[in-house]
Amino acid sequence: MRNFNTRFRLRDTDRHIRFVYTLFLLLMLVGFGFSFFWAHSMTGLSPQGIANHYRGSDATFGEPMSFRELAEITHFHLFTMPVVFMILVHVLYLTMASNRLKVLMTWMGFGGVILDLISPWLIRYVSPMFVLSMLGGDILMTVSFLVMMAIPLYEMWVVKQPLMAREATE
Repeated sequence: MRNFNTRFRLRDTDRHIRFVYTLFLLLMLVGFGFSFFWAHSMTGLSPQGIANHYRGSDATFGEPMSFRELAEITHFHLFTMPVVFMILVHVLYLTMASNRLKVLMTWMGFGGVILDLISPWLIRYVSPMFVLSMLGGDILMTVSFLVMMAIPLYEMWVVKQPLMAREATE
């Protein structure tokens, strides 16, 4: 996979640009944290709680999620989640990480998004066993997000020598 711009790297930018990227990454971290808090409050993050959330439960007097409710949730997430992960992947591709890691994180992130988008439908209309695909997607998204956040932050704020400065002395 060819990088879209081999000349621009995060570690070569001035502190103002690095600050903007850092704010984005930290706000995404807060967003991910809030999502987990919300999911825990709704489902307890347990397989049974997730299944009950979508399929309904006599124990909690919960109604199954309607087609319209699922469509509304999917519509919103279908527009937001890919954009967030596209930006995260973009930021990762501005680092010196290996192409292999970049491609792996791209597939993990978007694979997790796809699983997260289709799982509610499968849980509701096929089987509660698809809770496992939802949890798998959440794990893929979380791991890829943490990597796509940590590497750019490390390169922007820990690595001291800009890449272009090193190339100029060689």
